[in-house]
Amino acid sequence: MATSPADPIPVHTGPWTEADLLVLPDDGQRHELVEGSLVVSPPPAGRHQGVASRLLRRLADQAPPNLEVVETLGVRISGGSVLVPDLLVATRDALWSNESGILDPVAVLLVIEIVSPGSVTMDRRTKPALYAQAEIPSFWRVELEADLSVVTYRLDMGSYAAEESAGRGDTLKVSTPFPISLDPADLVL
Repeated sequence: MATSPADPIPVHTGPWTEADLLVLPDDGQRHELVEGSLVVSPPPAGRHQGVASRLLRRLADQAPPNLEVVETLGVRISGGSVLVPDLLVATRDALWSNESGILDPVAVLLVIEIVSPGSVTMDRRTKPALYAQAEIPSFWRVELEADLSVVTYRLDMGSYAAEESAGRGDTLKVSTPFPISLDPADLVL
């Protein structure tokens, strides 16, 4: 594959693979694969990143020692997909032994997507369906629109069922993947 400074994505024929993804240049964009198709997204805006950072800290503070909460690590999904959730919770052993930056879904207990204007369909439809296909037990969706809210889902017979929902001033309490309590108001200024 050849690249030039004007075109950082190599010319490519056929479905993209995880190996292709791993050799892409680090250009600040988010690179994901959906069934062999490359999806490139710009870096999230400031509000999105601020919410992600605050949520990561709150979850990490409550996580047990055998679990880690991290940003922008990939998850391998069968059928030629590699998704990069905004946050994920994985087993510490799997995370610390990982060298590729892409985890097997069996090590992932929770994935979190923060919905931005440019990611609505991916975050509300495509990614949850693929995460459920990979049997990741829990999925959260954070909505940034007017009133920030968090909706939690649990895997139920191959798809996600809504579990809890909380907006600013509410307390979100869930028991999986570990006991978590938070007020979405704490995620914004």
